[in-house]
Amino acid sequence: MSENGTNAKTGKYWQSDAALIMLALMWGTSHVITKDILSTHSPAFYTTARFGIAAVCFALLFSRHLLRSGRREVVQGIILGLCSFGGIAFYVAGLSITQASKAGFITGLYLVFTPLLAYLIFRTRPTRDHLTGLAIAIFGFILLSFPGVGESVNWGDLLVLLAAVGWASHIAATSAFARQSDVRVLAAVQVITVALLAGAVLILLRSIGYDRSPNPVDLRFGVQIGYMAIMVTFVAALVQTWAQGKVSSTHAAILYALEPVTAAFFAYLALGERLGLIKGIGAALIIAGVMVSRLRLATRISGSDRRSGELGLSGEV
Repeated sequence: MSENGTNAKTGKYWQSDAALIMLALMWGTSHVITKDILSTHSPAFYTTARFGIAAVCFALLFSRHLLRSGRREVVQGIILGLCSFGGIAFYVAGLSITQASKAGFITGLYLVFTPLLAYLIFRTRPTRDHLTGLAIAIFGFILLSFPGVGESVNWGDLLVLLAAVGWASHIAATSAFARQSDVRVLAAVQVITVALLAGAVLILLRSIGYDRSPNPVDLRFGVQIGYMAIMVTFVAALVQTWAQGKVSSTHAAILYALEPVTAAFFAYLALGERLGLIKGIGAALIIAGVMVSRLRLATRISGSDRRSGELGLSGEV
C-alpha cells in the first residue's frame, strides 16, 4: 500500500476513534441525568419517551431509506434493537436502586463480555494490541469499581450487570452488521424497535396497576429528555453504527471504557459521589488501556509491527 493510502486509512481510523470517544463521554453524562429523571419518573415511561422521540426523528428524516430497506437490514436492526432494549431495561431498573457512579462502573463489564461474545458468535479474533489494552483497562475497571467502605452489592447492581451483557451483545453485533448494511437503516430500525417494546411494557404495567408514577412533564424533564432523546439516542445511534463499521468490536469496547470514568466525574460534580485514590488509579489505567490499543504499543514494543509491514500484513483495527 502506498504512503498516501496508508495515511488516508489511518486518518479514517482516527475519525472513527474520535467519534467513539465522543460517544463514551456523552454516555458518561447520561448516568447522572437518568438517575435524576428516575427519581420522579418510572423507568418504563422514561424509556418510552426517550426512544419514542428518537424514533420519530428517524422516521421523519430517514423515511425514504426505511421504505427502500431490504429484509436483511430490517432483521439486523431488530436484533440490535432487542439487544439494546435488554441492556436499557435492566439498566434503568437497576439504576433506580443503586448509585449512578456504581452503575457506570458495573456497566463497564462489557469490556470483558464483548470480545468473548464477538468470538463466540461472529468468530472475530482480537489482536495483540486489543488484548493488551483490554487487560490494562479491565484491571483499571476492577480498581474503579472496587466497593468502598460500607458499600455492598444489591439487586440494582445485579440488574446493571445483566445490562452490561446486553450492551456487549449490542456492541459485538453492531461491528458485524454495520459492515454489511446501511447504517442509517440499522440505526433507525433498532431505535424504533426499542421504542415499540418500551411502549408495550409501559402499557402493560399501567394496565395491571404496577406503574403508578405520576411522571410529571415539566420544563426540567423536557430539557433532560430532549438531550437524552436527541443527542444520547438519535445522534449516538447514527454515530455508533457508522464508527463501529470501521473498527473491531473489541477496539470499540476499549474506547467505550472511558464511559465509567466520565460517569464518575459527572457523578462527583452533580451528586457529590467521590472517587478515592484506588478508584482514581483505576480511571487512569482505563485511559492507559485505550492508548495502548489505539497506538498499537504492544506491537511496536515487540517489533512485530515492522516485520508485519515488511511482509505486507496488517491487523484489524
